[in-house]
Amino acid sequence: MDKTELLRRAQRAEPVIGQDLSGLDLDDADLSGTLFDGCRFEGTTMHRADLTQSQFRQCSFSKVRAQDCILADTAFVESGFEHVVMTGAAARNATFAQCKIDGLALGAAQLDFTVFTGCALNRLLMKDALLVKVIFTDCQMGDVDFSGAKLERTVLLECDLRKARFGGAAFDTVVFIKANLAGKSFAGQRLVNVQFMNADLTGCDFSQARIAQANFQGAKLTGANFDGAQAPNAIFMEADISAARFHQAVLTQALFVGAKAQGAQFVAADLYQTNWAGALLAGARLTDCELTYADFSHADLSGADLRGATMFRANLHAVIDADAQFSDRARALESEPELVAAEGWRAQPVAASSS
Repeated sequence: MDKTELLRRAQRAEPVIGQDLSGLDLDDADLSGTLFDGCRFEGTTMHRADLTQSQFRQCSFSKVRAQDCILADTAFVESGFEHVVMTGAAARNATFAQCKIDGLALGAAQLDFTVFTGCALNRLLMKDALLVKVIFTDCQMGDVDFSGAKLERTVLLECDLRKARFGGAAFDTVVFIKANLAGKSFAGQRLVNVQFMNADLTGCDFSQARIAQANFQGAKLTGANFDGAQAPNAIFMEADISAARFHQAVLTQALFVGAKAQGAQFVAADLYQTNWAGALLAGARLTDCELTYADFSHADLSGADLRGATMFRANLHAVIDADAQFSDRARALESEPELVAAEGWRAQPVAASSS
């Protein structure tokens, strides 16, 4: 099919089925509202092409150049991409469903409410792109590059992101629920209202990061590095932060309720008014920390080192403190006998009365 016939069909909203459109020059073409089914695009140029409300079903794209194309309400279903360039694209309400992507450049693109679902994503380049309300769900993630990108209100659900790159990226209201980010570095980056619930963050580097209102509940953070991080009000409830480092981190009013923090290091950290109720801190190092008004109720501090820590009115109610070391314990609040007795009270069985 030649260009003239293709544009004629597009103008009349006629479907294009099983056609080889390789090598065509479709720069600035209006292909909006067109259904392409089983078509082949190889070496096709589509710079600035308007693909608004077009659908591509089981199509193949290879060595296609489509810079600054328009992808408003566009759908790609069960299609393949190889060495495709769509840098600068404007994608609004676009969908990539069950697609196989092995080389798609969306650098500097603007993606607004775009969905990737059930896709195999490898060599997906989103460097310096703007992602707003973008959703990745049930995708196989290979080499995905988010370097320098800005992610806002974006969801990456249960994705394996160990091969992804996030250098220089900024995050605002991003969800990484059950994602695997083990070994990734977010050092010095800005993360605002990011949800890492039940994510695997083993060995991740958050040093010097600016983290506001982050939720690490249930996350695996063993060996992670938060040295110098600014993370006030962060939530680490039920998280595994064993052997993690928080040297000189600012964690004021953070929640560590039920956290596994054995061997964690908080040297000179600001832990003002933090809550550690029921946390496991055996062997943890909290030397020279600010622990004013911190709550350690029912926490296990066995062998913990709190020397040099400021503990004004810190709550040590019912803690396990065997071999723990303190230098400011006199200003802390110890267990209240009445409360201990009340917590240990159990209803007694009522004896059956004899008739």
